Formats: sequence, structure tokens, C-alpha cells
Amino acid sequence: MTRWRLVVPVLVAILLALLVWQRAHRPVAAFSDGIEIGPDTWEQVRELLPVGILERYRDGDYRNPLVDLDAPGVLPLEMPPDFRAASEANRGRFTLDDAGSIVEVGTGERPGFVEGAPFPDIDAADPAAGTKIIWNYFYAQWYRGNSRFLTKLVMLDRGGIERELVSDVRMRVLDGAPEARGLPNPHGLRLQSLALVVAPADLAGTVSLAWRYRDASPDSVWTYVPGLRRSRAVSPLNRSDGFLGSDISLDDGPFFDAKPETFTFRVLDRRDGLVLVDPFSLRGEAELIAVAGGGWRSVWKNVPQIGADDPAWSGVPWAPASAALARRSLWVIDARPRDPNYLYGRLELYLDAETWAGAWVLKFDRAGALIGTYQVAQGTFYEPVAGVWIPAGGIAAQIAENRLYDRATVARFLPRSPNNPADYRVPLAADDFSPDVLVRLGR
Repeated sequence: MTRWRLVVPVLVAILLALLVWQRAHRPVAAFSDGIEIGPDTWEQVRELLPVGILERYRDGDYRNPLVDLDAPGVLPLEMPPDFRAASEANRGRFTLDDAGSIVEVGTGERPGFVEGAPFPDIDAADPAAGTKIIWNYFYAQWYRGNSRFLTKLVMLDRGGIERELVSDVRMRVLDGAPEARGLPNPHGLRLQSLALVVAPADLAGTVSLAWRYRDASPDSVWTYVPGLRRSRAVSPLNRSDGFLGSDISLDDGPFFDAKPETFTFRVLDRRDGLVLVDPFSLRGEAELIAVAGGGWRSVWKNVPQIGADDPAWSGVPWAPASAALARRSLWVIDARPRDPNYLYGRLELYLDAETWAGAWVLKFDRAGALIGTYQVAQGTFYEPVAGVWIPAGGIAAQIAENRLYDRATVARFLPRSPNNPADYRVPLAADDFSPDVLVRLGR
């Protein structure tokens, strides 16, 4: 009898604990518009968000609704059919050499051009799987072709906006984009990028140019600083440093932009998770206009892109105010820099297992402490003319959070206007990406 008096309370306690655990861990009943993730609902998705991101929702710093990707009227979150077909055709064609570069199976030679994901089949048990996923991510990015964006880097702390920089950023793609096939490429490049600071006045005229090579060679990088009144080659090894005092680095880029050969990659997991998405893009509400001379321009929506845009916002000013959350299958990759002087000890990358798009980056110091995050939303593609696919949406905000100093830098775009470049598949001349252009553009 005494034994039962001891056992029954223990069993009751275990059952109560199980009920509490189930309530805390049960998934949201329906992934549909209008179910907001925030302080009252964060526990229901605790298994679906990375550490450091989840607590933003727990603390009320972020609040975003869920979107059901299977609901009527929601466009599919997928790569265009020509990219998927090219990916299928790549099955078994490529492998990696010792440096982590792509080479042809059999010959071991670097391919002159690749279209689609080079590694459509990923086996998590393959030691090279992490590197292959990263190459798929890059080719999904390069598929979008040449681009030009008038971007605004917004530096914020808990008090709001501290400083803003406006840059005219152009990228010329020589690999992965269908229209790049057959272009003259005497320097053996994958892409060229150019960034011209246009505001504020004390930084206007600063220019940065980078070339990325097909082989494992380091990037070539040049900078023009108005105070020096000349251009100079700079080391590509400082790509983890913040750009002009911000918390966004060159290696952040659209999500992760370090040269793959400069890192080692390892698959940590494949699991379901929530990612930021552009709800306007998924609802078919993106606006595209033709650009004179070629290409297509997104016209952004007149809505708050970050919390600082909304006077009624009560979370952190850099929160992705108008984004939504969608459930996706994700690869989680451990990325470690080969450079011992790199700013971070390791990165944890979360990538969409179907579109190869990036979602979250966690940045750790060499002691294993989380010191930063990078957060990117994705949308879908539109076909303004037959056979031409353009990524388009209504909002855009890429958030680099510095957790050590409780601040962030957001890469966003200028207010709604058809005159502000947000362009894909635009023609860009090779001469505009030569080192000589720095002196011509700088002032």
C-alpha cells in the first residue's frame, strides 16, 4: 500500500509533465496567413527556428505571420523550369577536386560554363555534400543574371536609425545565367561586382570593384577612396569585415558570398524549418516593368520593410516588419573559414533544400559563442515574357545583426519608385568592370 502511495504521485507528475511538454512542442495547427508568431506562440514553433532567431519571437522583438504555401492563390516557391531541367541534365557530370572546385567527372577539368544546379542529388552521408550544396546555392543565385540595385545600408541600434549609406551596386554574371553562355571571358571569371557609394556626402564617390575567378585563385579587389584620389588593389582576405563601418560584410552579400574554396563545409542536418518569405511575391502581387535597353525592374511596395518604418512598432527597429514565415525543408551546413584571421570561427548556414536559397546565417566566435546573425527572405520567380524568369517581390530587407553590441545593419532598397533600379537580366558592358572605371566613377 505504501508503495502505491509513492508510485501514484510520481505517475501523475510524469503525465502532467508530458502534457505540458506536448503543449509546448506541438506544431501550429495550420500554416496559413494570419497566425502570427510572437510572444504568445513562439513555443509552438521552437523546433522550427534556429537559436538566436527564436528568442527574437519569444521576446516580442519580431512578429511575423505564417503563410501556408499550399493555400489557394499562393505561387509555388520553386526555381524556374529551365533551371530545373538544366539541373537534371547535370546529374553525374561533375565532382569536386581537392580544393573544393567543380570539375568534370572523368577528365578532372574545370567546366567552362555550368547552368542549373551542378549537384542535383545530395547524399547527406557524402563528406563533400556540404560543399556541393553551397555550389548549388551559388548557381541558383547566378541564374538570375546581371543585376543593378540602388541599395540603402541602414545602421540601427535599439534607439532607431543611426546612419544610412546609399550605393549603386551592379553585378555582371559570367557563369550560370542562360544569357551568359558564350560571352567572351578572357580573364576566366565567374562574376564581377561594382559598388559606388552615392550618399552621404562624406562617403560619396567611394568605389569598390571585385572579380571572382573560375579557378581557386583569390578574388581580385580594388577600391577608390576619394580622400586618396586614386584606386588601389586591396587584399581579398578582409571580406568578413563590416563594409564602411556597417555590420554587413562583403562575404554576406545576398546570403553567403565567400569563395567556396576559402571554406570547408559539412552537413549538420536536414530538417523542416521556418524561413522568411516575401508575402507579396507569393501572392502574385509583384510589379515588374521593362527596363530601357533590356531587363526587368521590381517596384517595391509602399509598406514598412523594417520596424523602424512603422511608428507603432514595439519590437527591435531592424525587425523584418512585412515579411512572413513559411515552412520549408532545409539543409543546415557548418562552414569554417580556412583563413585563421577570419572574423568568425564558424558559420551555420540554413538553405532551402528545393530552391537552394539562403535563409539564416548564425555567426560564432572561436569559443563557440553566437555573436551575429544574417537573415534573408526569399520569393518566387515571374515570367514577364515567355521563357524569361525574373525574381520579383514587394519587399526586400537583409538583416545583419551584431549581438555583441545589440545593433544591426539592414540592406534594403529605396522607397517605392519606378525610377529606382532593382533590376535583373540587364545588359552590362565588360568595360564598366575594368579597374580603370574606379577613377572614372570615383570623385
